[in-house]
Amino acid sequence: MISINRTIASLLPYVYALYLPIQSIFLPGFASRYLEIIALVIYVYAATATLIFFRGLQLPRWQAFFNLGAAFALPTLVITQRQLIDDHSIGAWVVMGTALVLTATAVRQQARLALIGLAVLLSVLIIEYGQAAIATAGLAGALVFVLAGLAVSRGIARATRESEKFRAKEIETRTKIAELEAASRERQQQLSQVLGTAVPLLSVIKDSQGPLNEDLRQSAKLVEATLRDNLRGRELLNRAMSNEVQRLRNLGVEVLILDEGGTQSLSAKERDELLSRAVDSLQVVTQGRVTIRSPKGEDFRLTVVATIPGQAQPVLSLRL
Repeated sequence: MISINRTIASLLPYVYALYLPIQSIFLPGFASRYLEIIALVIYVYAATATLIFFRGLQLPRWQAFFNLGAAFALPTLVITQRQLIDDHSIGAWVVMGTALVLTATAVRQQARLALIGLAVLLSVLIIEYGQAAIATAGLAGALVFVLAGLAVSRGIARATRESEKFRAKEIETRTKIAELEAASRERQQQLSQVLGTAVPLLSVIKDSQGPLNEDLRQSAKLVEATLRDNLRGRELLNRAMSNEVQRLRNLGVEVLILDEGGTQSLSAKERDELLSRAVDSLQVVTQGRVTIRSPKGEDFRLTVVATIPGQAQPVLSLRL
């Protein structure tokens, strides 16, 4: 993405803003024109603050209100000064200068106040000079200037929204990738642990000369069940759930875990919280059969059912 520093982008219009009042300053008697000097001080501050000051794109609201007040004060002070000295050649900068401040206000995402300021500027000059001021006082150019700023403001706002959406999507994608990688590493570690147990056990079974004793038979069943879990359980096998399944099987409970995709839309944190609730609910189970499923396309994410042969009612039946 190509980006331009806002201060650098503001340098050229700022130089233009400072250039506008130069001709009026060099007219004779400037030092005695106190109202125009006050107007210039307000103008230079408003232009500098709006174009250069404040981090980020959006202009603070209080500064935008200051600029709105300047849209009334600047032409009023200059017109009053002209009337006092009966010289209408002074202050020629005021229309375009005020328009520049309002345009910068609009570009910096305070379009409504800039539009109100434009209406104020037009009203002051038309009241004083009549409708002819639109052509003779440069109001037409000022109007186009500010309206162009409003268009730029809308374009920047739209581009900013799209950029923020793209950035949020990128962060979300990176987060999901990191979660998938973390889950994959955890499953690989679990599988390595299982294989680390299974391979020596298979070697013992291979080398045994007679029938398997009860301990070997039980160990083989546990290893087989754990391997099956890693194939069928997938996202449902975090560390807490694996430990709980091991506890249940050591008690002789038959455990079946089926990941059917019901938790795919959850984040890793949400999935872990869901599985923690399931683990907590399983603490009451000491015998029978437990089935843990994550059905896809249902209102719930996980089902946990514990039954005991010969009993009609399940010991535990949850939908999470």
